[in-house]
This record gives sequence, structure tokens and C-alpha cells, in this order.
Amino acid sequence: MTDQHLNDKVINFRRMAAEYFQKAAWNQLLALDNYRENNFEVAERFAQLSFEDQMNAVEYAELADAESELLLDLELLEES
Repeated sequence: MTDQHLNDKVINFRRMAAEYFQKAAWNQLLALDNYRENNFEVAERFAQLSFEDQMNAVEYAELADAESELLLDLELLEES
């Protein structure tokens, strides 16, 4: 049961990372569109949102990696 719970946590962290990376990409595109149309303040805001989303995505990806490592360690302990 614990292994399944940890697997679910890893999947959820990876899903959240993917969602934030997707949001970051959209915000970057919106920033570029607004920059092209000389809406510099709006472009800057979308660029900032994109950066924040990228940082959130990396954080979730790191959490997923840590949980995966923990799961592997637990499996090794169970085998020995």
C-alpha cells in the first residue's frame, strides 16, 4: 500500500510539473505576442508569470525526483 501511495505522489508531482511547464510556455507566447505589438507592460507581466510557472514546475519536478529516489530506496531495503 505504501508503494502505491508513493507512486501516486510521484505521478501527481510529475503531473503538476507538466501543468506548470505548459502554463509557462503559454505565458511566454503571450509575452512575445504582446512585445511584438508594443504592449511592453503586459509583455513584462506575462514574462514574469512564465518565469514563476517555470520555477514552480522545477520545484514539482524536484519533488517527484526525491519521491522516486525514496521509493527506490524503500524497494532496495525490502529486497535485502
